[in-house]
Amino acid sequence: MVESSTKQSKENPFSRKEEREIRETLRQTYATEFPNPKREGCPDKAKLRTLAGRETFPGVQEVVSHISRCSPCSQELTQFTRQYQSRQWVYRAAAVALIVVGIAAWASQALMRNRSAYFPPQPASIVKTPQAPTSPRPTQEPAVQEPKFPGVQVVVLDLRKHGISRGDNRNQDGDLALPKGRLKLSILLPFGSDEGNYEVRISGPSDQVVTAKGRAAMKRRINVLNVEMDTSAFEAGRYNLAIREARWGWYRYPLYVR
Repeated sequence: MVESSTKQSKENPFSRKEEREIRETLRQTYATEFPNPKREGCPDKAKLRTLAGRETFPGVQEVVSHISRCSPCSQELTQFTRQYQSRQWVYRAAAVALIVVGIAAWASQALMRNRSAYFPPQPASIVKTPQAPTSPRPTQEPAVQEPKFPGVQVVVLDLRKHGISRGDNRNQDGDLALPKGRLKLSILLPFGSDEGNYEVRISGPSDQVVTAKGRAAMKRRINVLNVEMDTSAFEAGRYNLAIREARWGWYRYPLYVR
């Protein structure tokens, strides 16, 4: 039991409050950081509504990739998703109302039968009560799950608990992890770091190097740096993550690529 609990805490190191803050930070970032006033390359709204309804269609990967770089489309998708969730709540409320009505009809019918048993009607004044139809019990809807699309992976790398220290960091208990593939990386910089332009570099023992540049900005008191990197060519193992603000020295962290 202890090993299972320990494994779960390592797989999900964030509390529910931290996860909500991270999701809200990413939503605000995608909704404001990528303006597209001319709406170049934007898909039609029918595809955004289909995506909000957790359904797939041909070319869905291109639509998802475009949304991650277009704030207007990200805002519309958020609006359609909220509308879809509101409709789901209405459907559930209607289903509950049908169940309540069905139970009330059944109870009324049972009461009438019991009353007839205690007070037998006279043959000359028999009144037949029409049987109320029973409503079918609605099937329970499956839990709504977030769609998973191949290709670009959205990953959050939290450095807030690692502090700011120059040089190599040998603390293996604090090792960070990234998957292999094309990554849309949101790095939560340590407390005390400044906004501005940053460079990110991942290097390995066999001279493999991947670099990226981005601008960090404060979102809900969290300094977030968004970059895109590709670790597809990396083998699974230990690597070195280095981050620096423009014209300053590198901060290094141990990294494991899965």
